[in-house]
Amino acid sequence: MHDNFDNIRCYTDDEAVEALRRMVGYDEFYPLFRHVFPELSKTELTELFLSITGSFDFQKRVVDKAVKTVIKLSMDEFTWSGIENIKSDGAYLFVANHRDIVLDAALLQVVLVSNNMNTTQITFGSNLMTTPFIIDFGKTNKMFTVFRNPDSREQIRISKQLSEYMRFVIEVKKESLWIAQRSGRTKDGIDITQQGLLRMFSMSGNGSIKKRLKELNIVPLTISYEFEPCDYLKVYETYHSQQGKYIKKKGEDYRSIAEGISGYKGRGKLVVGEPLTNFLDSLPDPMDKKELFKAVALEIDRQIYKNYQLWPSNYIAMDILNGNQKYSSKYSTAEKERFLEMMNKKMALVDLKEEDFKNYFLQLYANPVRFASK
Repeated sequence: MHDNFDNIRCYTDDEAVEALRRMVGYDEFYPLFRHVFPELSKTELTELFLSITGSFDFQKRVVDKAVKTVIKLSMDEFTWSGIENIKSDGAYLFVANHRDIVLDAALLQVVLVSNNMNTTQITFGSNLMTTPFIIDFGKTNKMFTVFRNPDSREQIRISKQLSEYMRFVIEVKKESLWIAQRSGRTKDGIDITQQGLLRMFSMSGNGSIKKRLKELNIVPLTISYEFEPCDYLKVYETYHSQQGKYIKKKGEDYRSIAEGISGYKGRGKLVVGEPLTNFLDSLPDPMDKKELFKAVALEIDRQIYKNYQLWPSNYIAMDILNGNQKYSSKYSTAEKERFLEMMNKKMALVDLKEEDFKNYFLQLYANPVRFASK
């Protein structure tokens, strides 16, 4: 492992074993994991953690069960498709739309484990690394750190290091990575890839930009939920962001994590897209750098919206906003009544005018229909 990655990389297996020994001593340990393993006493749960041999073992024996418990308690159904687009021994850079802080990447790991594939490393925002327990859990769970710095010179250095690390993981360690297509979750239902992300990818490697991107084996990844995680919190933030700069309150990220995990999500689907190798080969060479980034971003967006599962909730919101019944064949009267009841319950949880809340709430659910039809 290169020393210049020590401040961002996840733990090695030996470090993970040491971290697990620390974790069983943290106050957060038993209250959290007893919900996943209710049949085990604290002593038995401790013994389980101390028997784990590394990160992948931890993911298979603990995290996989934890996420499946979340699916069972908060979702009616979780399905996936497109797994045939990737090889079991391949190393890929999954560029995903981002709807939930924890679950988006966690659900991918369940899919990979279910198909006897190795799990991925996962981006871990430095803003979330606030306690020793969270740091040890995250880095044992193959999460690597993404720093955000407002200073432009420092951000360039940070981005270059991140790019070099991701290339090292894919090309040398032969492991896959998960990263969101944009900074932060989408709050308005619009999934658009930030071209700056692609610039960051290209800051490492040799040769043309196209060659550098091709070497990373980029695969678009789409997640969709029937009922958006933290929808009412996203509405609140979107509204206030458009009134001026939104400043998060202390502990807000953790409230979103808890709500995203526990809140009812109905059905969910994850779709693995097609690697961008053939698409990149189809682009002219040479090609203007800005035009190349634009073209690749648009292709990622195209696949994400093509593979986005539109639910009755999306069509209902679109019809309500437009004041018609264009998509009435896509949902039942009972489904519409359930959606309206849910919207009214969520509205009572935030301090916004009814008209403002409903407008932003409906936009959040309707926007995927608008973009899927483009």
